[in-house]
Amino acid sequence: MGMLHLALASMALQYSGLAHEGDAVQPAFIGHEDDVQSLFADEEDDVLSDTDYELPKAQELAGFIEKLGPVEHEERLTLMKASFGIPLEPLLGHAFHPLPECSRDQKHVGDRVWHEYYRMNRLLETNLPAMRYTQCNDPSAGQQCFHRPTPILQIFNVKVQTCLADVTGRVEVYGIVAVRDDEDYCRNYLFSRSRENPLDISLTGGYLRLLSPRRGMSMKFNCLIEVDIRVKTLGDDGTEDKTLADGCMEFVEGRIYYERFSRCSMSGPYGSVAFDYIIFREGFDLTIELDLLEVPEGGFSMQMCGYTTAQKNYYAFIDKNCRDCDSFVSSTGKFLQYFVAAVHIDDYFLVDFAEGKSPLIFKPTIHGSEEKEYSFEHGALVSVKVSWSTVWYI
Repeated sequence: MGMLHLALASMALQYSGLAHEGDAVQPAFIGHEDDVQSLFADEEDDVLSDTDYELPKAQELAGFIEKLGPVEHEERLTLMKASFGIPLEPLLGHAFHPLPECSRDQKHVGDRVWHEYYRMNRLLETNLPAMRYTQCNDPSAGQQCFHRPTPILQIFNVKVQTCLADVTGRVEVYGIVAVRDDEDYCRNYLFSRSRENPLDISLTGGYLRLLSPRRGMSMKFNCLIEVDIRVKTLGDDGTEDKTLADGCMEFVEGRIYYERFSRCSMSGPYGSVAFDYIIFREGFDLTIELDLLEVPEGGFSMQMCGYTTAQKNYYAFIDKNCRDCDSFVSSTGKFLQYFVAAVHIDDYFLVDFAEGKSPLIFKPTIHGSEEKEYSFEHGALVSVKVSWSTVWYI
């Protein structure tokens, strides 16, 4: 049955014309200013196109997913990626060299230029919320809107590997992964666990269970990722914890390619950390809020993911391996966690609860919110609110 599903997905791709053969593969980074300028040479003034050419694709793909029906999670994930033309692995990869004096003992007390630029002496979490510009001025009242889509970073998942020769069985890790951007240069956490609350990566396939970022991650200017991941020593033999990766890496404006699904890695003394990411040149942040209106007796476990039709990206929101989120719903009311993602200006966003029913389709816009209801097969009912906002005010 699995092979049949894969064959159907392949046929659907050929029929719909969503699979593009021969797409040029380009490096993730560029090194010359002239090349950078050429990327912006054909930038248009229009913020949103009036042509909804992606809507038929979104509707067709939503219908195709519904026809697949309920299947096991891993098989379903493979089928969804196949049906959308999403690569199973990033096609572009590169290694990051950590910035100088960026170890845990140096990065917060150094006096280099980058220490000052990113205000590394501040250990505060960002207090800027999501949806800051979801509501805007009223054009009917003669008030002008100055918001426009801007460069934005999306990190899909983070995977760690260890080269410790004596590690067998359970592998527990702890530490932080945080992003600092030009919004306030404070930490926007993607992973944060103490030694007393480690994550067993032997149960997640090596993936860190990421938090949803507090808000979108701006790439209007340079952006820094702060990493400090350690392996917790098990037992009482006096062995010290080992560092998998410890340092800071920087995305520099003018040395990146946009709309390229990529992987970057940082190596440490006892392992490495790999990030799957994309940077959109013209993007918004999208915030998903859930309100459980009806819940069956005894509760239920929920999964949720999303995908886009133009960029063909897959987003995990409620997932046992890749996301730090309690999937069990016991009662009605607001879901405790909201979910933030970066989306390209011209893309439609589909929210799927991975049970074989048609996903909900949302159209991108600079401002505003939209709510739709989804009925689960077992009788639960959820209201899904999607809000759009720019991440940087021009």
